[in-house]
Amino acid sequence: MSLKLRVQNFRSWKDFSIELPDKISIITGPNGAGKTSLMEAVYIAETGKSWRSNFDEILHREASEVTDWWRIDYRLNDEPLRTIKYNHGEKSFTVDDKTYKRMPKSAKRPVVLFEPGDMQILYGSPTRRRQFLDRYIAELEPRHQTELNKFTRVLRQRNNLLKQDDYSLDELTVWNIQFCSLSINITKRRRQYLKEINNMLLEKYREIASLTDSVNIRFIAGGPSDEAELMQRVQPAQAYPNPSIGAQRDDYKFIFRRNEAKTSASRGENRTILFAVLGAMTDLARAKTSQRVLVLLDDIDSELDRSRRVGLYGLSSFKKDTIATTLEFSGGEEQFNLRLDAD
Repeated sequence: MSLKLRVQNFRSWKDFSIELPDKISIITGPNGAGKTSLMEAVYIAETGKSWRSNFDEILHREASEVTDWWRIDYRLNDEPLRTIKYNHGEKSFTVDDKTYKRMPKSAKRPVVLFEPGDMQILYGSPTRRRQFLDRYIAELEPRHQTELNKFTRVLRQRNNLLKQDDYSLDELTVWNIQFCSLSINITKRRRQYLKEINNMLLEKYREIASLTDSVNIRFIAGGPSDEAELMQRVQPAQAYPNPSIGAQRDDYKFIFRRNEAKTSASRGENRTILFAVLGAMTDLARAKTSQRVLVLLDDIDSELDRSRRVGLYGLSSFKKDTIATTLEFSGGEEQFNLRLDAD
């Protein structure tokens, strides 16, 4: 991966350019140096959106002054230049010398992303774990996000109906048919992706930690896998349907040495598990698509001892098309280090 990036009026950056070589690139520097902002710019150039905020919040602020535009110029390898502009609230995406109001689907590419908040998939709520997995699946299968959006609307309408005292069973049936079909599809997709990730997880963990600890993922479905059975559960004959069953209740746990990782593993061990998951996700994504898969890892090696840092930097999944940020560089000649100073 050879990457060229220029940002203007982008968060803390007034005008800044970088060029990264064809190897894992580690951007280092103190907090506030703008490391994450550069990674965000790459993510926008690849996907057309930010994981951090809306585009208005990206505008450069200096003292009490706020700019009214920002710009990204981005080139990956020998591909044509991509330019993303935000000017007075208007977006434009220039790809292959054509300009669009939104990033065309054909230009979007899968990105495996880690940001510090993703540690909550280990310690946080089932909702946070579902969001993390769904974000990844949607990168590879856009229809997953489409079905999730529709499922959310159907679930809301169905639950609003159930709160009424005089709803009809016929009307409930209409919503339940849609609910069950979408729920089964979403859960099936989640289960399959977690199964494939799980098949590679132990190898990735041992590649980082050089230990024989056991680790796996346990999927917990929010409802039955059969659509007819789910329909029966949500709309029984006595007209007291169960609103708390379905894909909105799916969850998964990380099992470390036969116990749940969040309570039995150390912070470093849990972080190792998460990066092993990301390594498996990366390999799976590259196997499922012919497109280049970029890996962005923000705050990559805090809470890891030196041996695990070495293992993480040497993980086969991250040896190409990977950009990471951290406070201090602790790699070797195999990695490229770009050091940023504080503002």
